[in-house]
Amino acid sequence: MKLRSFRSLIADKSGVAMLEFALFAPLLLAVIMSGFELGNYAMAHNRVQRLAAMTADLVAQSGTGSVGATEGQIYDLFSAIELTAQPFDLADHGRVIITAVKGTDNDNNGDVENRILWQRFDGAYTTAAPTLGCNLTTALATLPNSRMLPLDEILFHVQVTYNYQPLLSSYPMQWLRLEESFTRTAMFRARNKDFQSPTPSSRFPPKKNCNTATGL
Repeated sequence: MKLRSFRSLIADKSGVAMLEFALFAPLLLAVIMSGFELGNYAMAHNRVQRLAAMTADLVAQSGTGSVGATEGQIYDLFSAIELTAQPFDLADHGRVIITAVKGTDNDNNGDVENRILWQRFDGAYTTAAPTLGCNLTTALATLPNSRMLPLDEILFHVQVTYNYQPLLSSYPMQWLRLEESFTRTAMFRARNKDFQSPTPSSRFPPKKNCNTATGL
């Protein structure tokens, strides 16, 4: 009787589909979760690139004549960047660096140099090194592709770095060997060469310290 029952159990295939699903479900769930994570990662990349281009363009067209942008407007711009970056927390896990570079010939010897006029910093991810150097220690900037500016031309370089925070897990990025933090840059020429530096304001001290989260 027991042998017959055992044979009947072996021949019974009514639970095969359920067993197969139970074995396949974890793999299916992992694939779905990885898809969500990689989609979010790609969106973060795209958002960072757009922010860099948008910021460089806005700074380049700021102000009229020698007035230029004010420090208060720079503060507003950083706030707007943080809002636009949502749902990605750029304030706590990112870094935005705005650098104004001018072609100068201080020695009047005909050799034009890319001189850093000013920089502004914001974001708690301070391990992101400025690609053009820090104005506290570097006077001259090396632009991408060794680009040299014409005399008196002003260019705005914006660097946006984001340290990606996974929605669910970092395993998909680790498995594909994707970078956890990424940097995107953009450059725009100033619309007006008279714009030298942001207009000072007692309420808004310059965020020019490259070593702090607030830039102050």
